[in-house]
Amino acid sequence: MRTIRAPHQPGGGSAVSRLSVVVPVYNVEKYLDASLGSLEDQSLADIDIICVNDGSTDGSRAVLARWEKRDPRIRVVDKPNGGLSSARNAGIDAATTEFVCFLDSDDRFHPNACAEMVRLLDQTGADVLTFGATLCPPDARAPWISRVLSPRDAVFEGYSSQLMFRENSRPFAWRMAVRREFLVQGNLRFDEGVRFGEDQIFAFAVYPRASRVALSSEKLYEYRVVREGSLMAGMNADVEAKLLDHVTIIDHILADWQRGGLLGMDDTNLVEFIMEYVMREGIRQESGCYQRVAAALRKVLLSHWSEEYLVSLDVLPTTKTMLLKATLDSKGMPLAARRVLTLTYYLEHHRPQPARA
Repeated sequence: MRTIRAPHQPGGGSAVSRLSVVVPVYNVEKYLDASLGSLEDQSLADIDIICVNDGSTDGSRAVLARWEKRDPRIRVVDKPNGGLSSARNAGIDAATTEFVCFLDSDDRFHPNACAEMVRLLDQTGADVLTFGATLCPPDARAPWISRVLSPRDAVFEGYSSQLMFRENSRPFAWRMAVRREFLVQGNLRFDEGVRFGEDQIFAFAVYPRASRVALSSEKLYEYRVVREGSLMAGMNADVEAKLLDHVTIIDHILADWQRGGLLGMDDTNLVEFIMEYVMREGIRQESGCYQRVAAALRKVLLSHWSEEYLVSLDVLPTTKTMLLKATLDSKGMPLAARRVLTLTYYLEHHRPQPARA
C-alpha cells in the first residue's frame, strides 16, 4: 500500500481549478490509495477531484472518506450502483471547471499529467485532447494496446476520417480531456445502456462533433492491464458474449449517428470498421457462434441501411465478402471458406502501407 504523506496544502496564487478529474469508484479498495496518490503527486496543484462512489460493497468508501479528510480538493459523490457510464456522467454533472478528464480508480496519472492536459488544450484550442499511456506492469504483453496508446502529435479540424479510423485515437475515454462546455452544449454523455464498450461509443460521439481534436504523443496515464475481477477479464473469456456485445455497441453507435445526421457522411469507412470490430474474429469461431453473431449484426445493419446500398459500398475485397455474408447469407459461410477468408484477410491487412502524409 502507498505511504500516505501529509495532507495536501494548496499552492500560492490563484486556487481556481480549471480541470476536474472524475474518478469512478467501485470495489477497488486494493488500488485506490495508489490511484488517488497519483493525483496528490500532480505538479498542477489546483485541480478538482470528483470521486464517484458507485455503490461499492468493499472498503472503497472508507478509503475515500480518509482521502476526503486529508485533501480538500477531493469531493465524494455517493450513488447507487449504476455502472461505469453512470458514475462518469455523475462526475461530469458535478464538475464546474473548464476541462474534464477521467481516471479509472485502478490506474494512475503520471506526475505532470494534469498540467500537460491544460497546457495542450490551451495551446491547441481543441474541444477534445487524446494522449498516450504506459502499461502496468511495464512488461505486459499487450502489443495492440501499446500501439493504440501511442498516438502521434496531430490536430484535426472538423470531421476527419483519418482521426476516426486510421489514427491511434480509440478507444479508452480515460486518455481524453474534454472541454466541459462542449459536453454540456452537445448533451454528450456516456451511454448507460451497455455493459461494456462505453468508451468506443463515447469516442464515436465526441470526435465527429468536435470543432477541433488534438492528439498528443505524451504518455500521461498509467493503465493497469486487465486486473483480476474486472469486467474486461470476464468478457475476454467468453468470445461469443464479447462479439454479441460488440454488435450491441455498433447498434448504439449507428443509432447515435443517425440521430445526429452523421450517417451517409463516411459510410464506407464506418462499415469497414464494423467488419473489423465484429466479423474479423467472428468468422474464426465455430459455426453456431459465427451464425448467431452474423445474424445479430445483419439485423443491426439492415435497420440502418438497405442491402443494395451496403453491397454497393467501395470497401476492400475481403471486407466486402465478410459484409455480404453477414448481411445476405442467412445460411452462413462454410467452415472451409471461412478459413480461407481468415487467411486472405490477414494477408490483405498486413501488406506494407504507403507512408502517411
